[in-house]
Parts: sequence; C-alpha cells; structure tokens
Amino acid sequence: MPKLRLSGRLSIIPLGFFMVGGLLGCGYGFQGSGSVLPEDVKSVHIPQVGNLTPETKFTKQLTEALRDRFDRYGVVTVLESPARAHASLEANIQKIERATSTSTSSSDFALQNSITVNVAAVLKRRDTGQVLWSNPNLVVTKVYGASGNTVVTSAPTFSAGSLNAQDLNALNDREIARGQEKEVFGLISDQVAQQIYEQAVMPEF
Repeated sequence: MPKLRLSGRLSIIPLGFFMVGGLLGCGYGFQGSGSVLPEDVKSVHIPQVGNLTPETKFTKQLTEALRDRFDRYGVVTVLESPARAHASLEANIQKIERATSTSTSSSDFALQNSITVNVAAVLKRRDTGQVLWSNPNLVVTKVYGASGNTVVTSAPTFSAGSLNAQDLNALNDREIARGQEKEVFGLISDQVAQQIYEQAVMPEF
C-alpha cells in the first residue's frame, strides 16, 4: 500500500472563512453589505410621503420609517436637500382598508380586525428622472384581535406593542381599539419601509 506523504507546511484557514462562505452559498445576505443601485448613486432624498386617503397621521409615520430605514444601514446617505441627492424616493399611500371578521367557540366570541395598506413607490435619478426601481402596488396586512371586551393578549401585534394586560382594565373598547390601531400602523410602517429598502437597494444573492 502506498504511503500518504504530508507536506511539512500546514496551511491553517480560519474557521470564520468557512462560516461566511457557507452563509453566502446558502443565499444569506447582510444588510449594508452591498447594493443593486448603480455605483454612482450614493445619496437619496426622501420627501414626505403622499397620501390619497384621509388617514393623515400615517403619512408622518411612514415618512419617518422610510428615512430611518435608508439611513440606518449606510449604503446610501439620506439628504434633506433634493438638489444635492443622486436619487429621489417617492412613495404614495394609495389605499387603507379595515376589515373585521368574527369567530365563535363553545366558550368565546372573538373579533379579528385587520388593516391593509397599499403603497406605490418609485426611486429615480434626480438629474435625468431615470427609474432605478419601482413597485406600483406594495401591500402589507396586519391582523389583530379582540375577545369580548378584552384584547387578545396572545396576538402578535399585542405582544410587540406597548400595551400590557394590566392596562386593559382601565380602558374602554374604543380606547383599546385606538391603541391597537396605533401599534398596528407602526408595525405596518416599519414593514413597508423594510420591503421598499430591500427591493430597491439590497443585492440579490
């Protein structure tokens, strides 16, 4: 049997090399690690979001969520002055719909409320108007629930929000609904901003 001869020089490759290579090979990406935008697009201006609905409070929420999302990862710089920016991101709230469904069991009567938001967005070069990315109908829906006079505390939107079970006894149904809606619109704003950022800026792996 031939003997296996080993070279006297052993190359050591850091374990992190395999870990990173494996992650990239499996399709994982890291926010801030690249961009699908042209190399010369380094800054963006994000004006106040347009709103075709009477839900005026959502305008500010979504505008701030978009600016925060684009500014957070540093791939592009968010500028207040449109004249200095390489690109402009324009978003418009097209429609906001509410729906309520009911379900009953032997011991409970439950209300499931949902809010659906439709947003159109486009990213353009400021100088030429060339469209770099667009989505005419981005849709996000969040569901939250109520059971009798009490919010369903196991609902995802409840556990992610600022209300807690002890607060509910001091609130009436209308106050509870208003508080839940505020939390839901905050979650929707963040999700819309995340989807726009990932579609318009993040590289595809």
